Amino acid sequence: MNHLRKLGLASFFFLGLGLLNGALPGSATGFTPQTAVTVTVVCYGVGLVLALIAFMQSRRGQSLDGMTKFLARAPLALVTIGVLIFFLRAMTGL
Repeated sequence: MNHLRKLGLASFFFLGLGLLNGALPGSATGFTPQTAVTVTVVCYGVGLVLALIAFMQSRRGQSLDGMTKFLARAPLALVTIGVLIFFLRAMTGL
């Protein structure tokens, strides 16, 4: 498996793990609220760093197949869309 695919899949995994940990109630995870926030932020941070690394390495001009391009570039696009929605909701007061 291509290293860009591995980075993309790892990024998806950590972003999904952070989303799942943040969405589940505290009784399901067994964490205190402070620990749950810490684990969620760490998962998001690792996922974002992996997404940035995969995106920057996919832009080097090498010819990549469609699945590799998707796995290397989609996590950063999802993070960008999520941040945009978060800021739009904050600005509109919803």
